[in-house]
Amino acid sequence: MNHSPSLVRNSPWFATTALCLTALLPEQASAQGCVAVRGGGMCTMNHSAMGEDGGDHGPWLAAIGYRFFKSDRHYIGGSESRNDAGLDRFQQGNEVINYSQFIDTSLTYQFTPQWSATLVLPWVHHTRSAPYEHSGVRRDTSAMGMGDIRAVAGYWIWDPKTQPKGNLQISIGGKAPSGDYQADDTFYQDQDPTALVNIQPVRKNVDQSIQPGDGGWGVSWELNGYRELLPGFFAYGQAFYLFNPQNVNGVQSPTARSDAGPRINGVNLDNGMSITDQYLFRAGFSYMVSQKHHLMVSLGGRMEGIPVEDLNGNAGDEEGFRRPGYSIAIDPGINWMPGKWNVSVNIPWRVAAQRERSYWNLQKGTRGDAAFADYLVTLSVSRTF
Repeated sequence: MNHSPSLVRNSPWFATTALCLTALLPEQASAQGCVAVRGGGMCTMNHSAMGEDGGDHGPWLAAIGYRFFKSDRHYIGGSESRNDAGLDRFQQGNEVINYSQFIDTSLTYQFTPQWSATLVLPWVHHTRSAPYEHSGVRRDTSAMGMGDIRAVAGYWIWDPKTQPKGNLQISIGGKAPSGDYQADDTFYQDQDPTALVNIQPVRKNVDQSIQPGDGGWGVSWELNGYRELLPGFFAYGQAFYLFNPQNVNGVQSPTARSDAGPRINGVNLDNGMSITDQYLFRAGFSYMVSQKHHLMVSLGGRMEGIPVEDLNGNAGDEEGFRRPGYSIAIDPGINWMPGKWNVSVNIPWRVAAQRERSYWNLQKGTRGDAAFADYLVTLSVSRTF
């Protein structure tokens, strides 16, 4: 079975689809939990493998992506957090649970077969259940609204029409601090910790992991590549990095943190929340299981997280609070491409997680924990015009 003709004809949209579906995600969320990665790409790159009746494509591509996860598995280092009796946080009933949903709408314009540009408008909704934030009683805080808007330009190294079986795309983007990074909600906290009898509602900023935005301008770099190894059988790869040059956004954590700032005269200071860098790596294989029905399946690996130290280093005593760490997942997916439509579903399942020690953890000899999700559900629908 020879896929080359459809590859040549549809390859300009290979660039657009790849850029658009990866750009849908990198602003909100997903080392999947308390590690506040506001991103998680999903590179499908499958319009190139459509059947001969795939039809012509216009210069526009509109897409909408939906993501959901529930994070409740706590890690310290690479192991789940347990008490002296060997019980994990779930068994103890004091785990933190984040429910996160994301809807990303994007519009892409293909200037030439090699050049394209995408605008991404994200919307988020988070709910966080954390007993320790409410004097030991399980209550919820939430945040919702517009996330941080992104604009991305992408360029294929080789002309897709002359190199239909493999290519590499370089993308660079900008992130605007359009999302609320000061979202607040009601916390029920004891005003007399020695007595535990005076619990009152207090309005405070919600946790870093459920803030719709991070408060900083950023620059992203991305690589997307593919290669047809056999007819209908592709290898793909993706690398994404978001650089946030600003250090902190000035918003303090909802509860006192011993790892949010320096200790001066025995008192822990809170420098506020860090505006962290983020990264994502994906690689795997996809296969056209039905040329007639334009159906592909994929299987790969995925790693995403935030670093202990940003590209521009830490800021010493000005460093803020962050939960650095990463998750590694196996990433199965399915892609349906009828005509001008592309429908993609991926459900990455976590196989490993690491809550790394932050700058202040290292300075003070402490360790922090973070909650990760067991799986992530991603759904995207796109159409060319």
